[in-house]
Amino acid sequence: MALRTVVFASMFAAFSAFPAAAACTALSDVVNKMNAGDEAGSRAIATDDSAKTCSPDEMAIIDRVAALTSFNRIVGAVGQGKKLVEFDDELETLQKTVAAPWQVLDALGDINREKKNYETAAQYYQLALEDASNETLTPDWMAPDADYIRRLDHLAGEMRLVAAKPVKLAMRGPCKVTYRGVSLKKKSTPVRYVFGTADFTPEGLQSAKDVSECLKSVNPSSITLIGHTDPVGSPEANRILSLQRADALGNYLVSVGYKGKWKSVGLGEDEPFKPDDASAYDEATLHQLNRRVEIDVEK
Repeated sequence: MALRTVVFASMFAAFSAFPAAAACTALSDVVNKMNAGDEAGSRAIATDDSAKTCSPDEMAIIDRVAALTSFNRIVGAVGQGKKLVEFDDELETLQKTVAAPWQVLDALGDINREKKNYETAAQYYQLALEDASNETLTPDWMAPDADYIRRLDHLAGEMRLVAAKPVKLAMRGPCKVTYRGVSLKKKSTPVRYVFGTADFTPEGLQSAKDVSECLKSVNPSSITLIGHTDPVGSPEANRILSLQRADALGNYLVSVGYKGKWKSVGLGEDEPFKPDDASAYDEATLHQLNRRVEIDVEK
């Protein structure tokens, strides 16, 4: 968590890079208030009538920067030893009362991951990724870098794999495989199978349907389905099972309308999932992470 705080804190310096010649002076004013740590001042600008002269998009960004002023204070408190989870209610209020920026959503993902509320954590990380890719409401000076975009995607995927219930691959709007120019074309799908077979569980079928809808949005020319298993059983049996599961997903996708090319690969237990923090999981959950079918999209 301390490492994440350093990353957040280093990002706040970027807000001062907002162009001073902006036509909407309230926007540059609220950035200055945020850099000064003036929560009351930034909120006053967000609610002041003078901001009404700005465009709707500029007003939305003003509101988001005002929220980040509060978030910056929280980051500072965490850096001084407070636990991020202590600010759960305040962060929830921020995301419910304003169009919370990706930093708030990311922090809520961290909190719910720590609480082992994996379904909620997956939703928040995915929302953070989608918010960060909105180039209108998250301009470059507010956006995460490419490595952090990949991190958000990885965490969203990890939480989907360990969540008890299926979590959609996209929360708002259609699926995407590129975020701010960063290609994220390989996804770990949370499709589940009956133990030792290539038959979908009810939750697995729900996830397979979501994959199908996602492919309709992305419309790839071809896909590769890569099956993985946990290390229980012999390596050869696991390679066969992983291929059967990849084939089962591919055949299902074709049956519900996928028109592109596809191939399947079975890697068995050879490439286990690499979680962000393996020590956070027991052995059964680590095995659950390993049992997956990845989909690699070619546009």
